[in-house]
Amino acid sequence: MNTNTLAGDQIQDRRFSGGDTLNEPVLETLMRDVRAVGRRVKQVLYPKVDANVDVESGQIIREWDLWGPLVFCLFLSLALSISAPAQQTSLVFSGVFAFVWIAEAFVTLNIKLLGGSISFFHAVCILGYALFPLVPGAIFSLIVKSMLIRFPIVVALVAWSLFASMRTLKGAGVREGRVVLAMYPVWLFYGWLGWLCVIT
Repeated sequence: MNTNTLAGDQIQDRRFSGGDTLNEPVLETLMRDVRAVGRRVKQVLYPKVDANVDVESGQIIREWDLWGPLVFCLFLSLALSISAPAQQTSLVFSGVFAFVWIAEAFVTLNIKLLGGSISFFHAVCILGYALFPLVPGAIFSLIVKSMLIRFPIVVALVAWSLFASMRTLKGAGVREGRVVLAMYPVWLFYGWLGWLCVIT
């Protein structure tokens, strides 16, 4: 990461600055983005239990993007819409897709209003990447028809999403007494999506 000083303020470049990418082959650009998404997914799937151990881990999620959240939202919407009745497929797809983005915006706004110092798109990125465990849950719900089998699996995946988002949002800057107020909408968000996976 490059740090420059401009008029007394420190400016940090967090994005790729390895040269001119205008003449770079498209496949190389796509592969670089896919690898970056993979690193962020790995961080969400295996969040460090001790936040002081891995400085690089925090660096990855600070470089936010919306590619991963978009792909996960599309797959989740598609998986949930496949199991809907034929006349409701497009309604379920668009409803889930819109709900995810609107809910992420409201959850982020809540964190900001409670004094959080995290940027808007950074929080949306974290919530979107933590959505990943629910995608296999939705696909699992398509395959397994028994609600008794689906329920504990989806509950475990929702808990995984909650744990990952809470670990990563821990440094959002919300004051100590307001953490529960900031995290309650996150619990509702993932819980509702998990319930959709169970009842499909």
